Amino acid sequence: MVAKQLRIYNFKDDQIQELKLHRQLILICDGYDESQQLVNLHKTNMLNQPGQWNTKMIVSCLTQFLGPTYLDRFKPQPFDRYSSGSQDLFQEAVVAPFSKDQVKNYVEQYAKDPQAALLFSNSQAPWSAEEYMDKLAAIPNVMDLVKNPFLLTLALKALPGLAASNKNLASIRVTRAGLYDMFVDQWLETNRVRLQSNTLTKEELAAFNSLVDDDFIVQGVDYLVRLSATIFKEQDGNPIVQYTHRQDKNTWKAAFFGTDPEAKLLRDASPLMRTGNQYHFVHRSVLEYLFSRVIYSPVKVDEEFDPQVETAPPVSQLLDANNPLFQRDLLQEPSIIQFLCDRVKLNLDFKLQLRAVIDRSKTDASAAIAATNAITILVRADVSFNGADLRGAKIPNADLSGGQFDYTQFQGADLTGVNFSKSWLRRVDMSDAHMEGVRFGELPYLEMDETMLSCTCSPDGKMLGAGLFDGTIYIYDTSTWTRMHRLQGHADRVESIVFSPDSQRLVSGSYDWTVRLWDTTSGEELLVMEKHSHNVISVTISPCGGRIVSASDDTTMRLWDAHTGESLFVLECDGFSTRNVKYSPDGRQLVSGGLDGMIRFWDAETGESGIVLSTSAPIPHKIPTQTEVSSRAYALDGSQLAFGCVDGSIRLWNCQTDTAGPVLEGHSRCICILVYSPCCRWIVSVDESNTVRLWDLHDMGLQYLLVDVDEHLGGDFGAVAFSSTGGQLAIHAGSVGNVAWNPVVPMELTTGAFDGSVQLWRMSIDEGGNIVFKMVWGPNLRILYTKGATFTNAVGLSPTHQKLLVQRGALPPSEEPTFPHD
Repeated sequence: MVAKQLRIYNFKDDQIQELKLHRQLILICDGYDESQQLVNLHKTNMLNQPGQWNTKMIVSCLTQFLGPTYLDRFKPQPFDRYSSGSQDLFQEAVVAPFSKDQVKNYVEQYAKDPQAALLFSNSQAPWSAEEYMDKLAAIPNVMDLVKNPFLLTLALKALPGLAASNKNLASIRVTRAGLYDMFVDQWLETNRVRLQSNTLTKEELAAFNSLVDDDFIVQGVDYLVRLSATIFKEQDGNPIVQYTHRQDKNTWKAAFFGTDPEAKLLRDASPLMRTGNQYHFVHRSVLEYLFSRVIYSPVKVDEEFDPQVETAPPVSQLLDANNPLFQRDLLQEPSIIQFLCDRVKLNLDFKLQLRAVIDRSKTDASAAIAATNAITILVRADVSFNGADLRGAKIPNADLSGGQFDYTQFQGADLTGVNFSKSWLRRVDMSDAHMEGVRFGELPYLEMDETMLSCTCSPDGKMLGAGLFDGTIYIYDTSTWTRMHRLQGHADRVESIVFSPDSQRLVSGSYDWTVRLWDTTSGEELLVMEKHSHNVISVTISPCGGRIVSASDDTTMRLWDAHTGESLFVLECDGFSTRNVKYSPDGRQLVSGGLDGMIRFWDAETGESGIVLSTSAPIPHKIPTQTEVSSRAYALDGSQLAFGCVDGSIRLWNCQTDTAGPVLEGHSRCICILVYSPCCRWIVSVDESNTVRLWDLHDMGLQYLLVDVDEHLGGDFGAVAFSSTGGQLAIHAGSVGNVAWNPVVPMELTTGAFDGSVQLWRMSIDEGGNIVFKMVWGPNLRILYTKGATFTNAVGLSPTHQKLLVQRGALPPSEEPTFPHD
């Protein structure tokens, strides 16, 4: 890719070779979403490999096109196996929405631009920045809309025309679609005036006059709408069109980019950009807006932002089987759905037409795609379906999350794969409905027989292990959350468990003074290691899976052969109990911490003691004598250690330079649990008051309160989780006992509580760059409302969903499925 691009700019092969061997480059890939590539550019271009290009790459992309596993498409290849997760190879930033101050700053710069003055009529004086801000503030809700820089530009260009119309700005209803309507019209009008003053050939002048006679703006919009429809049909939405007249004069491209005078004038007047032989819209969202007008476009819009004069096209247009509504899955195009939602809010007829499409699907199976799109658009536009008759409707894979469906009749409907997350389903009737793959946004919660003291996810992400107070260990299948095994052998509480790297074995440490090894496939106990003389507090297994290390209240650590159970050697910890021990990711070191406040490094092969951090250690952040180390965690890339202390502080250690890093402060009680995320960016910490905090290591000052204590609950109650909107709370009784990140599903973690409950959390980054938390399931999570619902003879409900609906009261307990190992 690099050499090809350089040749476009006439670089010779010897010059390219010299750049490759002796120069460092910054490769900027702007608009990755527009290229629609699904490959890792580092891999395909052999970047930073021996004899190849020495580069840093900057990639920009709209977040809605990333998908859930996007990181693998961007991370560079490591130089060796020990740097596989090195943070300095990959850094991520999200462009946040404009703050009010940033909007003001932008407006001040915009007001100084001479081009802004051209939008005012001769009788209007150009505005100052203060006048622009006053107008923006006068229009309801517009300040929320213009946090997007592109929409802010559109709004600023629209304001002079609105003011000239002498309308009451407080009565104007601004939508995203309305801003784009005005933007396109203004762009075409500005370029019509420009073309009128240009020197045109005889043929061009005749074509121009014809376009003006037929309304230049109307013809321009028609050209753009047809172009967007063809781009989605011929290129599946890829916004870049390559056109060379000699090669493409007999293709669909010629109608838009050929030599015909009318097409040339409309192209020159359109919001298109050209780079060589490539054409694309000034912004991808313009293409999406125009395609939304292919699906639905009001016949007439005489007054911007005035819904009373927006006239709907005939019903037959929307019900035409050739309409993209019938042919394209719009759930993959969230921006297009948003534009159509705006139209629903402005036009009652459009809403009725979409309802007609849904009704058509009851008797016409070919309308299923259209019906799925239609109901998704309506739900996104906050249209209520309470009491609606949707019997027999075919809406597979529709996104109905957050929808209102109380008393709705879904009997016999095709609800395959439908997303009902956070929906209201009280007294809904889904009898005889097809519900294979339906998603309720929750899974049934897990109920333990005893207090859970430890939990961990297997490296392959397929199992969750839980150690209980009575010595029992449960292993769950994470695909169905059914119990695979009940491991019994310990005579006392299981304080620590860990899976082997291949997920085939599990190691446990108990207050019965033993360490045990289990087969995760059969549930068989393989080894019992019995040399300790007191409680086993922590266990870990080497990255190669060949050795086990255990730490005990007998003030020793023992290394065991994981194949034979033989005790290889004993590490003495100077008379103090070791609370936690970890292998470094490369298996070369052990790190331990105990009640004496000492942090000790050990050679994992020989048992030799290495660096010891203590009160006399000459480091910037000394650990005071009274600050006992209560927990620790290794970053998976081996670059960093985190130590939790009884005073609530979290101290970081740089393993590459052997120097202390920042101290994270926010907890006020002893840190019980400390866990790095698989990507090494996040740390989850839990203190003894049940407070769970999430720390962003890319921004050391940034922390998120995931679970906190509500003082009004008193006693052991009080772990409170806010929903992603902040409008809901999930509360479980008892303390948080453990935290485990899912190694396979990005940004997913599990918390376990001393009341025996387990919660699954997911965190994500929204379009504004904000961190959003959501408890996916938990014993007191109430985001799905199903009281009084009927599911008689529903087809395809999985056992997991049956159990969830029993827990929610939508099915009687007699219909709760029995899982194999429950």
